[in-house]
Parts: sequence; structure tokens; C-alpha cells
Amino acid sequence: MLIGTLTLFGLIMMGPIDDIDLLVDRVAPILESRCLHCHSGDRPKGSLSLETLDGLHTGGFSGSAIDPEEPEYSLLLDLVSGGEPQMPPEGDPLDAEQVALIRQWLNAGAPWPENVTLRDRRFEGEWWSLTPLLRPEVPEVSKPSIVRNPIDAFILDRLEVEGLSPAPEADRRTLIRRATYDLTGLPPTPEAVNDFLADESPDAFERVVDRLIASPRYGERRARRWLDLVHYADTHGYDKDKRRPNAWPYRDYVIQSFNEDTPFSRFLQQQLAGDVLFPGDAQSLIATGFIAAGPWDFVGHVELREGTVDKEKTRLIDRDDMLANTMSTFVSLTVHCARCHDHKFDPIPQVDYYRLQAVFAGVERGDRPIDDTGSLVYAALPREPRPIRLLNRGEVESPGEEVTPGALSCVSTLDPTLDATSDEGARRAALARWISDPANPLTWRSLVNRAWHDYFGRGIVDTPNDFGRNGSMPSHPELLDWLAVKFRDSGGSIKALDRLILTSNTYRQASAFHETNARIDAGNRFVWRQERRRLEAEEIRDATLFASGVLDDTMGGPGFDLFRFKDDHSPIYDHDDPDWIDPPDGRRRTIYRFVVRSVPNPFIECLDGADPNVNVPVRNETITALQALALLNDPFMIARAEDLASRVQALADDLGGQIDSAYRLTVARSPTPDERSVMVAYAHEHGLAAACRILFNLNEFVFVD
Repeated sequence: MLIGTLTLFGLIMMGPIDDIDLLVDRVAPILESRCLHCHSGDRPKGSLSLETLDGLHTGGFSGSAIDPEEPEYSLLLDLVSGGEPQMPPEGDPLDAEQVALIRQWLNAGAPWPENVTLRDRRFEGEWWSLTPLLRPEVPEVSKPSIVRNPIDAFILDRLEVEGLSPAPEADRRTLIRRATYDLTGLPPTPEAVNDFLADESPDAFERVVDRLIASPRYGERRARRWLDLVHYADTHGYDKDKRRPNAWPYRDYVIQSFNEDTPFSRFLQQQLAGDVLFPGDAQSLIATGFIAAGPWDFVGHVELREGTVDKEKTRLIDRDDMLANTMSTFVSLTVHCARCHDHKFDPIPQVDYYRLQAVFAGVERGDRPIDDTGSLVYAALPREPRPIRLLNRGEVESPGEEVTPGALSCVSTLDPTLDATSDEGARRAALARWISDPANPLTWRSLVNRAWHDYFGRGIVDTPNDFGRNGSMPSHPELLDWLAVKFRDSGGSIKALDRLILTSNTYRQASAFHETNARIDAGNRFVWRQERRRLEAEEIRDATLFASGVLDDTMGGPGFDLFRFKDDHSPIYDHDDPDWIDPPDGRRRTIYRFVVRSVPNPFIECLDGADPNVNVPVRNETITALQALALLNDPFMIARAEDLASRVQALADDLGGQIDSAYRLTVARSPTPDERSVMVAYAHEHGLAAACRILFNLNEFVFVD
């Protein structure tokens, strides 16, 4: 006979076979996949365990889960069929067929074999993002003539399977405008457009891409996305949103690293432990500004008394931010969801979370000398590590066993035990090596997916911060792995990765609508065309400065203010004064502005600028009336229209020629005869500056095809 607890898989027993099969084959998989992650273990949610029949009868805080006398009134059935609170609380509700199966089982008397215990089966089997990286074979396709590199072969192979056809190549004006914005965040000059249109060589576009990647503007564009991701700002946030006057060196480090094409392993290691792994290198110390990039509670850290519960909560939250920033950015997992309990969707136990907290147990944030010259960067400050204990339900008042530093046990290709001593720096160095290890599949998939998102508007996995079960599945898993292996094995060059993507035929596709394709794949998940996108807030601001001829391209240094303090204790900002909306020193690229957490810049916020209080892997892209009003009436935009008018007046003597120049500077083309006629008439009546203001409000200026 069988002894002890049995699982349903492998059950062999006599009994009313139809009823038993109903539970084994139909109901158990529902409970095990949707309910057991909360209602099992030593402390099930609501004190209700669904692991055994006894648990169902005993029930929890709300009473028994099943009613043998009147099954239709069973609490279990009520909650899964729309009762309050609806179960399961996360993810989609059970569908009608699943609810009907549970009802049928209850009406049959809730038959349950003896000695059987259900178990949470969410984590059985390998999950795609945790499997070892292997280079897939490049597929053969029926149209090899349009394959410029292996990216195209993977995309075309999937398009053929789905019955889709790729879009034709975009026209040259569209291509150079698209690539220039994507790689520099600025529009192309009229001269660059003319040169490309006149260049008939077969590698003309490749040479455009090479020129743009070599530009110092490339690092500024690439860094903007990275700073979104790590939630960088120049103030603390929270109640007393004090300035961080020395945070900007980290921003400059990121720009410089992209421009110098720092290998990704080194880029990663510098930000987590550059002060330890590369001692004496000032840039590597500055890089640890990554750890300190997020919000910091001045009141909790400075003004709260030692030994209080609130003080401990402040430190817990601070370490949580460092941990979440690290793991979301570099391995695309929501490890911070395991702070209070084992992760509900991914195989990340609570103890792994606290082992990662132990890595940062000796880190604080603050100004740190870079060298002997007196230069103070805001970065990671090493301190004596505090003991870290696993907190029951995440409560600092319920500490459990002390934990040692460690990484994620779910990555089977690596040992989660970090070779870290009690020395603070050794802990970070060990984690940096673990994350950047060539055998870590998450790291390399994460970075190439972010690059794909940058150039196609959506990642191969369109939840770039979540490669777990609550995120999306990859649309092209073989392509993702091919890119990850090539990127890893080619030295981790981000510039080479970007060049590979941009020189593909897939990137060069037009964005035109195709009715037949749209019926099959309305969301363009399989990339049968390029996506049209609205310029980001910083791109709009920078493009107007660039087109009007007043952009100051000075790089680096402290950020410029687009506000003034009313109170230096807890800052409140006045955005109504034109002198602060458009100060002369504020005509540098927007990445160099002083970023305030508590009160966002209204112009940037209106245009969907990133919230620096949270990690932003994907920006919102909205179209609102408020945006149109801002582009038309904001004092900054009015000033730029006047600057553009002055610029084109110096380029042509007659109004028609001035309108021609204004079009080329804003939308990279000459106006049609009808457009020219209308705009000349408008400028005669309202002035050239008013006509330039119209150009800054064209869809063609604000969108990139």
C-alpha cells in the first residue's frame, strides 16, 4: 500500500472512477495552477489551505470552503465565479468552463482520494528565460534576396509561418530621419539629407549609420533611455526633496560609456562594484552612482531616531530600491515581489530576496570623493554591513533567521552562493560577477531585448523588466537567443549590436498600413512593418532647439535649472516665469537639465517624460489636447519659432525661400507647391514666426515614420 502523502500524478487507486477522474484530470490542475500559490504551505492566505480535503472542510477566516449540503452555496464556488473578493486576485479570472468544472465537482460531493495532497505546480518545467543560452541555427527563407543579415532571416521565417508579407523598404528621406532620431535623438541636417539622397553607393545607409554611431550625440541619446531605466534624478524625492548637486557625474559617466562603447560586462560591473573591481579608476567609482540613483528618504535616514521601527523600515525600503534597481535593470526579473513571501509567479523564494538584500547591507548613499582634487560624486558609500534577517511577511518587527549574501537559486547555470566575506565591497563585486557571467542567460537576453525595444517600439519580449511568468512570452524566441549569444560572444559591444539592428532589412521597412497583414497581426507583433512613433519629450525639445539654430551642444557638467526655488527646505518650483522656462543656459540638450522628483517639469510631463521616482523601461506614448496646446502656446515653443524665423531669414531673401528652408530644417524635405503657397500666404498675414510655429506643430515634425 502507499504510505504518506501522495501527489495526484502517479495516483493508482480503486474508487468511483468517474468522480476521481473529474478531480484528477480537470479540477486539480485549476487549483494547482491558479490557487495553491496563495492557499498552501504553513501560512496560507486567509488561513485557507486547498492542499487537502480536510483543508477545504476546515476552511479559513471566512469559514469552510465547501458546503456538502448545498454545494451551490460553497464559498469556493462563490469566490471563483465573481464574488467578492474575486479569486484569484491576480491575473485573469477563471473562465466559464473552469468555473463549471468546479461546480460539477462540488455537486458530485467533492470526491477526493485518500492520502492525496495537491501542490503548487507553477514552477514545474523550465521557463524560457532561465534556460541556458544556445545559438540557434539561422533559418532558410523563401526570399533570401531581402535578407541583409540573420535578423531578417528570423523575422521572415516567422512572417511566412503566420502568412504575413514584409513591408517594402522606406524611402531614403524617411530612413535618414528615422535613423538620425533613433541614434542621436535629433533631426538630420538638410546637408546630411541631401548627401544621402545623392549617394547611389550600395552601402550608403550603412555609412550613415556608422557616422551617427560615431557622433557624441549617440551617447546622449542612448543614455536617456538608460537613465529612465535606473530612475536617475538630481534630487532625493520624498517629503524633503533636497538637491543632489553631485549626482550629475553618474549621468556623464553613462553618456561617456555609450560613446566609448564600453564592453557591457565592464559597464555592468562598474555600476555595481566599480570602486572594488577597478580601484583607482575614477570613472568606475563614479559609476556606482547607479546604486544611489533612486529616491532617498532624507527624513527617515537623517531625522528619525536610531533604534525605532520606522528607522528600520526606512533602511529596508532603501535596500529594496537598490536591489530592485539592480535585478530589474540587469536580469529583467521582479525579485522585489518576494519581499513579503515567496514570489507568486516566479521560482524566487523569499530567502533569495533577503540574500540579495544582504549584498547591499553595508551600502548607503551620499557624496563621495572621486580623487584628491576635492571633486564630491553622489554614489554608493561603503559601510559596515548590518545583519540581514528574513522578515516574516516583510515586517521588520518579525525577524527570522539571519541570511548570508547570495544570488538567485532559479538560475540553474550558476551557483547562487556568492563568494563574499563580511567585507561590504566583496559582496557587491561577487554579485556583479554573477550577473555578468557568460553563463547567466537572463543578463544577455535582457540587454538585447532592450535594444530591440529602442528601435522597434516594443521588445521581442514586450515586458522588458519582467522575463517571468507574469510578463510576456517572446514573439521571436530564437532571434532573441541568437542576438544574445552573438552580443555576448562578440565582446558585448552595444554599438555593434545597434549597427546590426539598424542595417537589417527589418529595420528599413516602411511603416505603411497593410490591410491583409493587419487582419492577421493588428498589433504588428511579428514586425511586418516598422512602427510609427511620436518623438519623446526630450526629442521634441531638443529638435526645436536644433532646428531653430540655438542648440548649445556643450556636453557634461552640472545640470541647468528650468525652475527656481521658493523654499530651500522642501522645494516648490515656479514654472510660470518665462525667464525660468527658457533661460539662456537652458538651451543645452534636455538630458543635461536638473531633474526634480517631487514636481516634474510641466512641458516634459505633458509630453510623457519619464517619472524619475520609478524605473521606466517603457515610456507612455499618448496623444492629448494638452500636448497640442503646449506645442502651440508654451513660451519655450514660441521663442523657438521666433528663433527659426530669424534663422531662415538669414538663409533666403524672399518669403518663399524662407518657407522652403523652414520645411527642410523641421521635417527634412521641401514643401509641396500647395504647402508653399499656403504657408507663404499665412506668413504674409501673420508673420514668419507664426508660420514657423505651425511647422513645429505638424504631425510630420512630431512623429517619425
